[in-house]
Amino acid sequence: MIVLLAPVPAPPFMPPVIEGDEAAQGAVEEALRSAFTASAAFGPWPAGPWRVIIHPDATAFERATGAPMARSGQWVGDTLHLRPWDQLRRRELGAILRHELTHRRLRSAGLRRWREEARCLWAESHPSPPKAWPVSPLAGVQAHLDRALTGGGTREQAWAYRWLRAWLRHEPWPEAPKGRRAEADGWTKEAVNLAETITVVWPAERLRGPLTVNGQLLSHRSGKHWRFRGQVRFGPGFPIQSLDGGVQVDAKPHGWRLAWTASRAAWIAAATEGELGVEAPIEARRALAAVLGRWLEGHRHQHPGGVLCPLTHCAVVRGSASAGTVRAAAAAPRLDLDSRWAFFTGSAGGRSLSPREVWGEGPERPGGAAEVPGDRWLMWERTLSATDVAALKGDVRPGLKPGQRGLRLGGSGPYAVEDLRLAAGRRFGWTTWPSNACEAEVQSDGTLRLRGHGWGHNVGLCLATARFSAAQGATAEQILAEAFPASWRTP
Repeated sequence: MIVLLAPVPAPPFMPPVIEGDEAAQGAVEEALRSAFTASAAFGPWPAGPWRVIIHPDATAFERATGAPMARSGQWVGDTLHLRPWDQLRRRELGAILRHELTHRRLRSAGLRRWREEARCLWAESHPSPPKAWPVSPLAGVQAHLDRALTGGGTREQAWAYRWLRAWLRHEPWPEAPKGRRAEADGWTKEAVNLAETITVVWPAERLRGPLTVNGQLLSHRSGKHWRFRGQVRFGPGFPIQSLDGGVQVDAKPHGWRLAWTASRAAWIAAATEGELGVEAPIEARRALAAVLGRWLEGHRHQHPGGVLCPLTHCAVVRGSASAGTVRAAAAAPRLDLDSRWAFFTGSAGGRSLSPREVWGEGPERPGGAAEVPGDRWLMWERTLSATDVAALKGDVRPGLKPGQRGLRLGGSGPYAVEDLRLAAGRRFGWTTWPSNACEAEVQSDGTLRLRGHGWGHNVGLCLATARFSAAQGATAEQILAEAFPASWRTP
């Protein structure tokens, strides 16, 4: 007698209990259903109930999971925690869920940490495992990957994921970062207290000359590096006075590379003080801290590993904040604002612009920004030579998005004002074309006369107005209400 054994059919999809953001639950359930089917070839689905929590903000997600900042989902027991819907919907949700559901399918497979993660990465874009996995690396590399994935710091984790993706594609493996053991230990010590961290990196070309840290003169030999933890004080003449948290200093051929890792709250306070100054009214500092918190939610994913710069591109950081600014940032109001439009500018010069006017997308209505007596950027004038104008024409392509402000340069154009401003800054210096609220006139000799208002892109919270209004008695809530119209708020 021949007995034919039919394969056991896969269990049907049993929807989990989904909590949080009721408006997103239907879309998430449908995406989970699709990911459940797409990941079926990677292992059986465990029996028993499971939950999914869509967190209201990134802070809640990271506090609940302790997950690295690049993660969009994380299992804690039988509960899958997800980042806020306004972040998930701008990412590859299907790939995220196929990755996470594969983790649950492999939970009882007994795989090493790096092997399980490799399978989950493969599942993001493949419905079944390959016919054969690539050749395993040496035991030491496997152990290093396990350490990095389980408790490594930002650089370690980033290296591990680059390594796994290269291994899956049969590409050369990236070199491991140096000093990995100390960095892994550092992450483990701080993980309980810093469920979410931000790293700010000062490039070597900005930090030159002798460097003293906590009274110790460091020897500038290229390739050497030091790690400090706690309160780190720098010697006189250095652009940074002190930092609290984890600091790594690397000697580079042309200067010192400095990386500061601290909590989200510490970065917000430091950036608030760096932009406004310690002497700014407390209500102005509360207002900017609220904007920076929302800015992180919408833009941090654009910075790999959560690494930010200490310059205007992200926000100016000159060192750890004073106790007063730390308290002001902790008391920042909740800003009901679509995080994509959480911007601030040095001065609007009384001429605030909307995101659509500057970038060709987003809200059409500008916020309010009062003219500030004595503001050096209230009005400005510049003249660019014919040679400078020709260079800008070569740097910037003509064409505008709907609603975007533009200028014609003689017979060519129109060119987006924002593109011209940035191109002029990179080529000639950032005071060459101070702001976007401007008018231009080409002279008979080919020179360009510019007249404008403000410093920066002129969008969002005007720092000059915030200082002035706070000094006149306005609260942070009132300052934010003027800067951000209702049409900019979260949908």
